[in-house]
Amino acid sequence: MAYSLTNDAITIYIRNIGTMSKSTAYEYLTRLNNFKEFKANEYDNNLSADDIITKIKTGDEDSYELLNRYAAYLKNCNIAALTLKQRVVTIKNFLEYCDVDISPRKFKLKVKLPKTVLKNKEALSKEDITEIINSCANIR
Repeated sequence: MAYSLTNDAITIYIRNIGTMSKSTAYEYLTRLNNFKEFKANEYDNNLSADDIITKIKTGDEDSYELLNRYAAYLKNCNIAALTLKQRVVTIKNFLEYCDVDISPRKFKLKVKLPKTVLKNKEALSKEDITEIINSCANIR
């Protein structure tokens, strides 16, 4: 099915995601609302998501530059690196859903995302477990 500009692109996308999972659809809607805030700050407030998609398709806007500016905007919002990545990838997926071609290789080269640092988790020692159990007054 080809994307149509007659309906609100975000509504159609969220409706489609909602068929899989309501909680995922709610999370994606939250992320798309963050993109709306970016759009209001960077562009004309009256510019809709449909207008941005049209600009990308006509060549008036570069999708990679848009995603890179969005990542820079989010970096200034003082959020975790993983959250930033999820928000940018959600917008990328939304654009792809709307038939905007985004090459994975070009995306990786042109859109700079922060690296996520995974913390090493260490198991509790036998002594720590014994201390926890012994400090409990109630069996529960």
